[in-house]
Amino acid sequence: MSDHQATEVDAGRVARAFIEAVFAGDLGTACAYSSPELLLRIEGQDTVEGHAGLREIMDLSAEVCTDLDMRIHHVLSAGETAAINRTTRVTVNGKRLTVEVGAFFTVRDGLVCEWTEYQDAQALLRALGH
Repeated sequence: MSDHQATEVDAGRVARAFIEAVFAGDLGTACAYSSPELLLRIEGQDTVEGHAGLREIMDLSAEVCTDLDMRIHHVLSAGETAAINRTTRVTVNGKRLTVEVGAFFTVRDGLVCEWTEYQDAQALLRALGH
């Protein structure tokens, strides 16, 4: 395998390990796979920064979400970029939701430094009373 191919495989592997740690509620492992300067953008929400921002998102999720199930369907990568297609099933305020998500990651020096998510956030916002 060439160095270029190894980079492609590594970006996807790192992004997958990171997102699995996030959804498992394992902040320590998520931080180990991400840069302290991490930028997280979720469609329809504010951008959060760093491990403190990641902790905020994970704490909020733990507070309002139950019965969380995340299934990864595809992981694609090229260079520093990885894309993950997943389905997240979660209960929010007693309402069971299924959310299809496309997430993109930039991986540098073996760490996720950018995470951008695209999803239909309307069902989630309605469940939260917005």
